[in-house]
Amino acid sequence: MRVEYKELMEKLGVGHELSPYETRPWFLYDEEKGITCSAEVRVGPGAEDVELEIQFLHDEETASDDDEHCDPEQVMMMRFLPTKDQIWCESIMLLKGEDYKNKIHNWGERGCEFFCLFIGALQMGELPDIDELISEHLTDSKGGGRGRRGRVGKKGLKMQQQPPPMGMKT
Repeated sequence: MRVEYKELMEKLGVGHELSPYETRPWFLYDEEKGITCSAEVRVGPGAEDVELEIQFLHDEETASDDDEHCDPEQVMMMRFLPTKDQIWCESIMLLKGEDYKNKIHNWGERGCEFFCLFIGALQMGELPDIDELISEHLTDSKGGGRGRRGRVGKKGLKMQQQPPPMGMKT
């Protein structure tokens, strides 16, 4: 993915160009599950990078016994860097601690789509199932890539076989 800054902000669901040090946050508290979810897009000092992140913070009652205190669980992190021509490219994508960089077809574009699906659910007051979203949107099929299998579009053009004109060899 190679896009200008304004298009990157659109692909990340921000709606406007962020300035250095600026952050665009989304939050949701799911009382039933005892999870606070935060998602954000942030720009580094000097606008030398853009990062997005999704985190879960579990209530003390719902945290596992292994957690003495509630540390945030990083669900997703992506980082984008500009080229000399100010074209932005993805450089890192981590999901639940797993590196997705170059692991799936079109990983940068699909990571942005995943993030927008996630924040869209937050805006609707829903905490989406991360594993379900990953399996639906960030898993390549064995056929290579997404989309329908089989022939798409018009049937192939059939050429009628005619003998070559006289004097021409085949």
